[in-house]
Amino acid sequence: MPFYNSENAAIYYEIEGQGIRPLVLLHGYALNGLMWELQRQAFSENYKLITIDLRGFGKSSCGKCWSGADMANDVKGVIETLGLADVAVLGFSMSGPVAVRLACEIPDIVTRLILVSSILPSSGRPKSPGETRLQERELAALEIGGIDAWLESISFRTGPLVEGMFEKNPAILPLWEQIISRHRRDYLLCMLRSRLNTISNIDWRSRLEKIRQKTLIIAGSNDLKFIDASHHLAGAIPDSKLVIIEEAGHMVNLEAPEEFNRAVLGFLS
Repeated sequence: MPFYNSENAAIYYEIEGQGIRPLVLLHGYALNGLMWELQRQAFSENYKLITIDLRGFGKSSCGKCWSGADMANDVKGVIETLGLADVAVLGFSMSGPVAVRLACEIPDIVTRLILVSSILPSSGRPKSPGETRLQERELAALEIGGIDAWLESISFRTGPLVEGMFEKNPAILPLWEQIISRHRRDYLLCMLRSRLNTISNIDWRSRLEKIRQKTLIIAGSNDLKFIDASHHLAGAIPDSKLVIIEEAGHMVNLEAPEEFNRAVLGFLS
């Protein structure tokens, strides 16, 4: 099992596929690299596929720091360790802004950008009291009740982000439980405690117009909470294309894997 040892965390990653061109897949909040199981075969046939557990999730530890900058630096470390070039980076939801950072910071290495169900990058504003209270409630749930209580607090077994996925593709439930079981309570505790101290004071949103990589933006038509962010990204990034997958929600790669895979592979080819 390969790990990249950053300054304060051990970052787990997997490599497969015989292709020359690298494709790096980043997961969303409360997920890990297993969320790409329905993409592995299709993507690894033509690309060198690298899936990463971001710090605090899955098999990756966290350390005392957790932020978009830390996650971007971890991914850069994996890319540099493997000596990758001409890299396509895919960011999903929480990791969309991480992929944006990489596109801005190492544009000579990251040459294609894919943003899926992405949130918007930080605008540089201070964290609101409401955000702090939500984060404190998550931490308390994990401290008192463990991972199951934490998952309940973020509606990750029931709730608008996942209910459509289970209704449309009930066979996904065993994989979903496998994704959840990969998490470690001690790593999550470290991540949640570190997140409370995270300060986002850089306006990355204003830098979207400076992105020069060809960019694919994918959203599900039923992802009502986040689809506006996808439209904003498509309007702000100059060389971008927006693909809306009908009747799919936030977990678009798991709800409509065939359509999703076609969109990504068509863009990369």
